[in-house]
Amino acid sequence: MNTNRKYLRPSEVEEIYGIKQGTLAKQRSHGFGLPFVVIGRKPRKRKGGIILYDIEVIEEAFKSTNRVEPINYEK
Repeated sequence: MNTNRKYLRPSEVEEIYGIKQGTLAKQRSHGFGLPFVVIGRKPRKRKGGIILYDIEVIEEAFKSTNRVEPINYEK
């Protein structure tokens, strides 16, 4: 990955971090998940433009996420 880049497109986020583009789209439409910016969208429009995710924000989100080991229930 080019270290000079600051932003990634959803397809690149999926390729690098394994977060599916569909998951990112659902999170955007429901107002949660990773913060993103849209460039090239006309004012007051809800469609169009290029969606970008800040690499530093993604990295920080992965660092701050508390991971819990799955519970092994024995029957």
